[in-house]
Amino acid sequence: MSESLVASPGLWIAIAAVVAAALGYAIGRIGGAAARRARALQLALAEERAAHDTARGEYDAYRKRVADHFTETSERLHDLTLQYRSVYEHLAKGATELCPEGFSKLEGGLGLDALPEEAAPRPPAPAPAAETGPEPEPSQPH
Repeated sequence: MSESLVASPGLWIAIAAVVAAALGYAIGRIGGAAARRARALQLALAEERAAHDTARGEYDAYRKRVADHFTETSERLHDLTLQYRSVYEHLAKGATELCPEGFSKLEGGLGLDALPEEAAPRPPAPAPAAETGPEPEPSQPH
């Protein structure tokens, strides 16, 4: 009977099937774990990319808001400078027309050139004028 068990082709086929099934199961477990890990890593990578894209979008929006803020600030300061120049010129014109004697007493006039044009660079300040003598004291009522 021992010869018939060793020589039986059905027995060898059954043993081969069991060994193949065991090997297939072992390979499947090893490969399945690697595939699950790969899927988990892909999901984690996708989440990190989404978080990065969100953060990048927020950062870009913040930078744009900052740039817009400083652009508007610059425009407002420019407008304020032009308005100041207009008020200064109005006051200077009024001083020359309404108080000509006071205007002539000012050294160097009202300095209308002290406010630069829109894009012109500011000229250096003139040197102080030398004193010509003591100023008269204002008369006080008795």
